[in-house]
Amino acid sequence: GVPGVPAPPRAARGGGDARAARISVRAGNNPFDATSGAAKRAADTVSDKAKSFWNDEVLGAKKAMERDASKKPGADVRATVDVTLEQSVLGAEVPLTYSRRCVCPTCGGAGRLPQTFIDCDTCEGNVGLVSEDVSVTVSVPKGVSNGATLRLRDQGDEGSPPGQLYVTVRAAAMSAGAAVARDGNDLISRDIVARFPKAGEPTSVRVRTIEGEWGNLTVPKDAKVGQALRIKGRGAPVKPGADERGDHLFVIGKIVVQEPNEGVEEDA
Repeated sequence: GVPGVPAPPRAARGGGDARAARISVRAGNNPFDATSGAAKRAADTVSDKAKSFWNDEVLGAKKAMERDASKKPGADVRATVDVTLEQSVLGAEVPLTYSRRCVCPTCGGAGRLPQTFIDCDTCEGNVGLVSEDVSVTVSVPKGVSNGATLRLRDQGDEGSPPGQLYVTVRAAAMSAGAAVARDGNDLISRDIVARFPKAGEPTSVRVRTIEGEWGNLTVPKDAKVGQALRIKGRGAPVKPGADERGDHLFVIGKIVVQEPNEGVEEDA
């Protein structure tokens, strides 16, 4: 070099100081490293959104398509019908109005508007069914007992197949005015008045059956208050629908003896 003039610095190999030029890459700080915190959080966010979309949209749509109420079995329905004593003994056709769920007329049971996944506002809870009052005729068999259950096929909630309608019979134990009461298979009429034109001779009383027919029953001359006169086979059927019937009993509640110029009464 020239005396008194400092020598120029040596040129760094490879274009400069290797240590200064080197890019320091430390674990976890590489922005291209998929394991870095920011990238992982971003990836998790995308994954969560994808799962949410899948659950809310795809699976939700699939469930909506599968909840067609018209293709599911209809639920059973229960109701109660009141019948008179005469109807329970002789049988009757009794009208009944009850509530059941029918396929929604707006969405056809899908629970969503046609060609969309928008929930139907007409259905109850978007299940494809709506409540409706329905009127039917219940065939009450003769001899039915209070508390018996009758089944009306396919009259429950609509579906595939429809549900069943189970009707509980609430039968009156007495006729109007309590003239006739039921005791098992027998019918009982009380407070019958027996009038004897002359003591020591038999008489007769006029009675009415559950069918509404009138007839005369012979009262023996020695009849007592509390004694029952019987018409066989005019009671209630021994079982629902049976032709065999119990008896109708007419219980004497009062005896009147009508002698000329005098009368003797005997009460219970």
